[in-house]
Amino acid sequence: MRKISADYIFPIHAKPVKNGVLTIDDDGKIVELSAFSENDKDIEFYAGIICPGFVNAHCHLELSHLKNTIPVHTGITGFITEIPKLRNIADKSQQIDAAKFYDNFMYRQGIVAVGDISNSDLTFDLKKQSKIFYHTFVEAFSCDAGETDKILQQNQKTVDLGKRLGFSISPTLHAPYSMCDKLFSEMKLRAEKYGILSYHNQESQDENEYFENNSGNFLKFYSEFAIPDKPLPTGKSPVHRLLDDIDKNTKILLVHNTFTAENDYDFAISASKNITWTLCPKSNLYIENHLPPIEMFSRKKAKIAIGTDSLSSNTNLSMIDELLTVSDNFRNIELNELLTWATLNGAKALGIENKFGTFEAGKMPGTVLIDNVDTEKMMLTKKSTSQIL
Repeated sequence: MRKISADYIFPIHAKPVKNGVLTIDDDGKIVELSAFSENDKDIEFYAGIICPGFVNAHCHLELSHLKNTIPVHTGITGFITEIPKLRNIADKSQQIDAAKFYDNFMYRQGIVAVGDISNSDLTFDLKKQSKIFYHTFVEAFSCDAGETDKILQQNQKTVDLGKRLGFSISPTLHAPYSMCDKLFSEMKLRAEKYGILSYHNQESQDENEYFENNSGNFLKFYSEFAIPDKPLPTGKSPVHRLLDDIDKNTKILLVHNTFTAENDYDFAISASKNITWTLCPKSNLYIENHLPPIEMFSRKKAKIAIGTDSLSSNTNLSMIDELLTVSDNFRNIELNELLTWATLNGAKALGIENKFGTFEAGKMPGTVLIDNVDTEKMMLTKKSTSQIL
């Protein structure tokens, strides 16, 4: 049995407890959260705050070898031009080593669960051994209708392998701009059958311009690379491509939403009540030098989760860095709300809130210490760091 205390404990489902005492059994299960008592013995006290383990709702672990390979501020068309060139810049063993390093890095930083995008089984062996819970989204994309059957077969093969290994796993779509209509329709049906999908949404203004007005950099991109079956402009924002006829029971992680307007948000929640708006602020700055409309999402009481994206578009897979980026740019977002995005909302998005996300008795959410917090203003500071306890 272990008793842990700090300046404040944030249980997430309830108000923060000053000098609270968290009792955890030998298996890591929460026994209780109580107020400090003079009768308490053998308490581990930490300066700072303690919260449940982070849930990184969007990551591409298999791209960890691409750190520092793509310049910043390329815009999305520049970025997706570079990824295929660089994906195999390292041999398979180097790619696996990089993924292992950052799997361990994430855990030490306090990340206990990840919604991870995979295009292959590269990371499957390390996931079997990891201390982190992964839900693996096996992603498909192609604008060549002639490749559809081959891609569907490979996607299903990878999903089936993950299922045999006992993984939490499902097929998913990439983005509105990167899939021909045939593949998009087939993958959408498959994802709906699994009841959960992840989808890169409105990561750039270029997406909006192409789908709404048949203009912008995607026209040039499709032309330069002789894309055979590019998706057709619709006169609507790209979020409609997924949501116009979505199965309302499907859990949806809309990822990035960097250029989502308020009317896009209103349409989306009218189409589905199961959307989690998954934000990766450092990645958005890295690629587009732009942040999502976080104040609007917060004002609308959107279900927000936080992700790190990949090291092809970030400098680290650190949830505390993502939270600091939000806090630095949106000073009115309260700390408890930020931590809810980084814990419980991500757990709900992945369907694992029965174990992760809050300090409720019976759960095993992990414990994270965040130090160098301004506990008077209840804010993170530029010196705040996180670690698993």
